[in-house]
Amino acid sequence: MPKKLFPSQLESETVYLVVREHWVSLVLKTLVWVFFAAALVLFNRFAATYLPGILEGVWGTVTGLFVQVYTLFLALALFLIFVFYYLNVQIITNIRIVDITQTGLFSHTISELHIDKMEDATSNTNGIFGTIFNYGDVYIQTAGTVERFEFQNVPDPAGIEKLILDLYEKNSNFAKEGLEEEK
Repeated sequence: MPKKLFPSQLESETVYLVVREHWVSLVLKTLVWVFFAAALVLFNRFAATYLPGILEGVWGTVTGLFVQVYTLFLALALFLIFVFYYLNVQIITNIRIVDITQTGLFSHTISELHIDKMEDATSNTNGIFGTIFNYGDVYIQTAGTVERFEFQNVPDPAGIEKLILDLYEKNSNFAKEGLEEEK
């Protein structure tokens, strides 16, 4: 029996695409983290030379506590960058589109949209990095409670949009009615 990617996945359902953020987005977030880690390394390297009083006495204790808390937050931030990258996923099947969004360490949201209930799909590529590395956003318009599904910073947004529209044409009542009229 194949592994289920989301709780309500049917056995007859075919998964066409599993999408996460583009790797460039992950690299940009990691570069911001590296900047803050470099600030800690530079402080540890040059604080004793240029600020000798800050590491002695009461100020030394406070500074040591600050450095340890800062290091703990750096480790937590790197962990969260990876967790959110790995667990935020969009799944496109022959029946529906599933958006799994991790909103915190212990909180996530699963939204589902049946292909035949969608109204429109739009892709958007912005900026020089988006154009060079071919990533952007895909928006799916619905008439339901969630008016718009957003896939942010996904690779090949135009290809994902085309896949979704092709699946819509294949599965929608509109397409089925058009085929019946041709007969």
